Amino acid sequence: MKPLRITVEPSAKHPDVLDVRDAMQQVLDFFDLLTDRSNANVVWNLTFASTNSPFVAEGAPIDLRTKAGAFGAVEHHVRTIERGFVRIAAGDPVDHDFPQDKLLVTKRFLERNLNGIGRTKCDFGSSDKTVEIEPRIAKRFLQANREEIDVLYDYLFNTFARKESGSIEGRIIELGTHYDKPAVQIKEHISDREIWCQVDALALEEIEKKITAGDVWKHRRVRILGEISYDANGKISRVYEGRIFYVEQKKVNIDDLYDPDFTENLPPYEYLDRLRENSFE
Repeated sequence: MKPLRITVEPSAKHPDVLDVRDAMQQVLDFFDLLTDRSNANVVWNLTFASTNSPFVAEGAPIDLRTKAGAFGAVEHHVRTIERGFVRIAAGDPVDHDFPQDKLLVTKRFLERNLNGIGRTKCDFGSSDKTVEIEPRIAKRFLQANREEIDVLYDYLFNTFARKESGSIEGRIIELGTHYDKPAVQIKEHISDREIWCQVDALALEEIEKKITAGDVWKHRRVRILGEISYDANGKISRVYEGRIFYVEQKKVNIDDLYDPDFTENLPPYEYLDRLRENSFE
């Protein structure tokens, strides 16, 4: 087996600029994908790296105990990753034997091809043919596998995440299912993030009776009360067992707000001073 090679090309938006961080991290993730954690004695030795754009790096497996080549020890794992990437490039899902702990690395790897990197060429050493990942391929795979990867993320990082009862507000953008459970997706008004909120049985009855297609099309404002799940960064990821309440926006006439006696005949500045000092009896 020849050394494995990765070629990182810049984005078409800025073909003369390849961000060092993007290129280096793409290389690191490539060899992370090829690393079998169950064999700690084998590492990927850097055998070549270019200094130009596109950026090219090559690596070969070495057994730290003998300092000898260790292609035989990694052959099965590398072929599994290669088959997965061949399927991704063809628009198919990865096989069931694709390592679950490598899915998050794959997600990071593909996301850079949507932001900063234009194309990544992966040479897995088995032939002269390379697997090319372009933005179109990366976007298709990420969209098709978003929920599965999110579930894996929750599983791997649940010790860092937290859940608490509470409520969020936002505007309805979609009705559907989330992990095969009835749910409503809202655009949360503080973060502007789109969040799926699973609903409980009672809320489901309310949705069937009250919410119409017009509520979705008009992006009606609602408050979701339930169990809020936060990710490791403290951001809301989803809501479980939610109850839905409409947030009614009343039309108020300016004359309804006018009150000439509000300051109790005091000048506004004096009223504010007393309010700050809590000197009202």
